[in-house]
Amino acid sequence: MKFNRIAALIALGSLVSSCSLIPEYFRPAAPVPASYTAQPANETADDSPPLTWQSYFEDADLQQLIAVGLANNRDLKTAVLRMDEAKANYGIQKANRLPTIQGTLGYDRSRTVFSANQAFEAELYRVGVGISDYEVDVFSRVKSLSQAALAQYLAVAENRQAVQATLISELARQYVNWLALNAQRKLTEQTLDDRKQMLQRTQRRFEAGLDQVLDVKAAQIQVEQVQAQLAQWQRQLATTQNALYLLLGEPTQRTPLPVKPLEALTLADLPPGLPSSLLTRRADIRAAEHQLKAANANIGAARAAFYPRLQLTTNVGLVNAEFSKLFSDTGSNYWSFSPQLVIPIFNYGRNKANLNLAQTRERIEVANYEKTIQTAFKEVMDSLSTRSVIAEEAAARARLRALETSRLQLVKRKLDQGLVTYLELLDAQRSVLDAQSQALLIQQQALLNQVGLFKALGGS
Repeated sequence: MKFNRIAALIALGSLVSSCSLIPEYFRPAAPVPASYTAQPANETADDSPPLTWQSYFEDADLQQLIAVGLANNRDLKTAVLRMDEAKANYGIQKANRLPTIQGTLGYDRSRTVFSANQAFEAELYRVGVGISDYEVDVFSRVKSLSQAALAQYLAVAENRQAVQATLISELARQYVNWLALNAQRKLTEQTLDDRKQMLQRTQRRFEAGLDQVLDVKAAQIQVEQVQAQLAQWQRQLATTQNALYLLLGEPTQRTPLPVKPLEALTLADLPPGLPSSLLTRRADIRAAEHQLKAANANIGAARAAFYPRLQLTTNVGLVNAEFSKLFSDTGSNYWSFSPQLVIPIFNYGRNKANLNLAQTRERIEVANYEKTIQTAFKEVMDSLSTRSVIAEEAAARARLRALETSRLQLVKRKLDQGLVTYLELLDAQRSVLDAQSQALLIQQQALLNQVGLFKALGGS
């Protein structure tokens, strides 16, 4: 009967704890326009499936590199462990909402002196089970802390998604750089072969009395300049390779880095008129909102600190003066029920300061949430606004490369006829190399722009 009373009181406390002091949560309005561009928003884009790296990065070689990175990258592993840490913390806070039942085994020995010649000694063995300092969550203080811990865990889980998106986009970016540098190196090696052949031709003409020593020196300078450029590409290739293998996270560099023409790497395209509401798919924005919810829940806990706290300690068990008879029929049983009401009276403004702190932190999280949205919107706008410009520049660079190549062929024919000087040929060769290099560079920028758009739109 007594057990039923205790259980009923605990159940009553659980029911009363529905009195929550957490402020009602409202998601702040996104401080950005409704659409990324001047075009009408594509309303069906909200219903489109999530932007996954498997669908966006269609190249098989790049997909293999991303898969290796997702399995081995240490930053991602750390993010997963952080998520486990937050999950464990939430489990602790959640467990605080329920009473902890503990078993006890004790021994008491006491001596009481009544006078100089009279004293009483007693010993007692005790075994029992009970609840110690359980807070009956009348004003949902513990529940508020549990909800805050849950929101923190969800924020950390979203941060893990953000780390994964960053890893994927960084792997794709470095692979684009890897292909572009290999293309630049190949172009420079071809140019170096041409320059060496031209140097040999100039030396033969000089020995035949057809060219001057100045022409030979100019040809030698061209060879050394291209040789220096080739060494520069080699150095950048080495650092890019190291960056790729760091992202892959393998203990040994066993995964090969495939080399292919830059134009062979294709990425998926996105429809125009994307609504800015797609930003809610970004993990960092969702994480910022969970942080805001956690701050909101902490306000409820700070408010509850102004109200009394009901703590409950109970114990039931057996007691006897002899341990051997503790569990026998002659043993005595006992029970205790000790509710305690803790009322805040005067704490030098600590509770008020804690509430002000919780409210200030909530306003900080609102500002962080809005800033995260604005930053994400800027990143998307930067990618979208430069796409058309990059396409125009790429077309112009391609035309310029064709024109410079045609001019070089014409200068070579006129040089054989003695109609132009050797310096004009060198100038035409430099112009062709520069046009070809710039054409590769703008192809690289176009691919990097697409990679950046994947991350900006919240791909994962």
